[in-house]
Amino acid sequence: MNEVLNEEATGDHIEAAASTSPVVGAILGTALNAASRRGSAPDVVHGLIAGLRLLRTAVEQEAGYAMAAAVDSAIRTRLLVDNLSKLRSSGIEPDSVPLPTPGPEATAAVAIFENAAKSCLAVNAHAEDNTPLEQALFAFTSQLLQELGGAPAWAELMRELRLSKEGQRVVAMAILPNDGAATVH
Repeated sequence: MNEVLNEEATGDHIEAAASTSPVVGAILGTALNAASRRGSAPDVVHGLIAGLRLLRTAVEQEAGYAMAAAVDSAIRTRLLVDNLSKLRSSGIEPDSVPLPTPGPEATAAVAIFENAAKSCLAVNAHAEDNTPLEQALFAFTSQLLQELGGAPAWAELMRELRLSKEGQRVVAMAILPNDGAATVH
């Protein structure tokens, strides 16, 4: 799948996106490679969360709360599947993985993954159904689990996914340089 996503993919990156369409996989793979080159693993995690947040927000704005709740349910189910898989293979209930503190390059990763999410939404707009959107949600969530090495606590992830614009601004100000100027390229 790496040849479809981006030949520069390394390590365990992008394996979770293997079941997605080539277009969604290529979008996520390209974003993952760009963000990984720019920042650390915690930065990539926060970028993936920002991409998921954008997808969830778009669904809520276009289809309402009930559909946003369905997105929440799909993400939560993916976390549960990951935990149950680990439980079945090891016999030990996995602990929740804490979300890392964003690093100095988190703003670049956020911009990269938000643009990737917007690209997935553009692909979805031209599809007959919402399959590209569903694949994007699955791929972003699976890659988040891959980057974290396990599932985060559901409540902690939901708090991040439901951050208001003001909450996002406060987080951005905490990780931007002191003068407030930052570039994303």
